[in-house]
Amino acid sequence: MPHKLRDRYVPRGVYQVCDIVVERGEGPYVYDSNGRKYIDFTTGIAVLNLGHRPPKVVKAINAQVEKFLHQCIHVADYMPYLELAMKLSETFKWGESKTLLLNSGAEAVENAVKISRYYRGKPGIIVFDYSFHGRTLLTMSMTSKTRPYKYGFYAYTPGVIRFPYPYPYRCVFGSSSPEDCGELALEFFEHGLKTFIDPDEAAAIVLEPIMGEGGYIVPPKNFIKGISKIARDYGILYVSDEVQTGMGRTGYFWGVEYFEVEPDLITVGKALASGLPLSAVVGRSDVMDSVHMGGLGGTFGGNPVSAAAALATIDEVKEILGYTRRLGVYMERRLDELYEKYEVIGEHRGVGAMRALEFVKDRRGKEPYKKFVDKLIEEGVRNGILLLSAGVYGNVIRIVPPINIDVEVFDEGVERLERSIKSVMKMVLE
Repeated sequence: MPHKLRDRYVPRGVYQVCDIVVERGEGPYVYDSNGRKYIDFTTGIAVLNLGHRPPKVVKAINAQVEKFLHQCIHVADYMPYLELAMKLSETFKWGESKTLLLNSGAEAVENAVKISRYYRGKPGIIVFDYSFHGRTLLTMSMTSKTRPYKYGFYAYTPGVIRFPYPYPYRCVFGSSSPEDCGELALEFFEHGLKTFIDPDEAAAIVLEPIMGEGGYIVPPKNFIKGISKIARDYGILYVSDEVQTGMGRTGYFWGVEYFEVEPDLITVGKALASGLPLSAVVGRSDVMDSVHMGGLGGTFGGNPVSAAAALATIDEVKEILGYTRRLGVYMERRLDELYEKYEVIGEHRGVGAMRALEFVKDRRGKEPYKKFVDKLIEEGVRNGILLLSAGVYGNVIRIVPPINIDVEVFDEGVERLERSIKSVMKMVLE
């Protein structure tokens, strides 16, 4: 019945990777309509950082539901909006800041672009290969992957300029050293400021600290530091897109903290409200205040129920950052064990609880093995684990459990993942 409903009423352009119907979720687990239990290594695409239905968040939601469901900030103030704006601003460690509340990650990125262009009075928005910033027409233009995100939509917004990005495992500059790859990417970037776009016409550089949909690519620190310095030298705003890396996913509240650089604006979404729709732009007060009255906002931005959920989420995330960093070290060790055992894994990478395995046909040639990953997701469902792919080539499995997952549950997930890898290796995929 559910499949018939999906086929009849849901547009075919809405993709799905795990062929189950979710009935309920609790902590790191989901249960399907047949009562089967799965370990969730997808967390709704890095949304459920505290797991499914975290008790303190659910309590905050229920308390707010008893008061009122909606108020628009353009009509009257309400405390959940104001308190959340304050709490998010307090996480911005780089000076006095303010916060704009919105609904989705793409909306946050769009507003960061609006604010940047207004503040600078310049049109140019600099982005990078392998990036993902959303599915609206502007954010599609900023996104790097053509299929399935951009093809057929003619998303070629003027003013968006794309540069190469240092992907150490597949460095387009031919370097085998992450640091050298980062330096070469910086050299090309500086060259591009003479040939692609003049710095005086650039409003912002928009960059994910770790590429999310692009394949969980961790850039060399020298690249991020270099880009930050270039932005500062030319007065270009540095926008850290933290929709997937924020809210403790990396073991730091903001992923940009891992790289020890200072952003001007931060965008956040996904995990902000533990599963309710909410996003924000957080940034320097002088930049945020530059826009005229009425230039920012929206009907549902900062919905009181979502804001209440976010307030509780932030409190809990702050308490467990140390645990998440330790968890990340453990995750790295366990994934390294898989890498050592299976030649089909070309690389494992990540920071904190944001990890990935890249699958290849052979390690020498590094040919992407998308068919393996597609089958691995199917086998994962059979073995009781939910997995999700990523990457321009579709050959990366992201490992994004709740950032507070117990080590014992994570170990069980790795065992189910390994069983799935073994099963797929026995299949004929050519």
